[in-house]
Amino acid sequence: MMKKIVRIFKILFVVYLSAVFFLCLYTFKDTGIDLSLYFFGIRADRIAHFIMFLPYPFLAWHAIEGWFKKVFGRYDISMLVLSGIILALVAETLQNLNPNRDFDPADILANITGVLTGTILLLIFNSIVKHVWPGRLQ
Repeated sequence: MMKKIVRIFKILFVVYLSAVFFLCLYTFKDTGIDLSLYFFGIRADRIAHFIMFLPYPFLAWHAIEGWFKKVFGRYDISMLVLSGIILALVAETLQNLNPNRDFDPADILANITGVLTGTILLLIFNSIVKHVWPGRLQ
């Protein structure tokens, strides 16, 4: 059962990464989507970047947790965060390949904030699973 769940997470992770790169490289100019609007004083573009990177830690961890633990040992979570930050930097840097998209340091900050928030939520989730359902998801 657990192997099937891990396989599903691996597929979801690949789909997620594909979606991230598509959304970072696609031009939304002629779609009617206006990401320059503000919600609660935050530009919609920043909210979209935050939401886009929020699931990264959860999906990456559950897709390749064993690899993270095997390769990085006790630094597995740190490397998960670092890989998310690298993904955020690469995704934002690749926007320079599209003449209709711009590199924006504030977007990188939103991406990294999404990764960090996602990691905190992952740690909370794992703690709950470990204490409430010990051994059931192993």
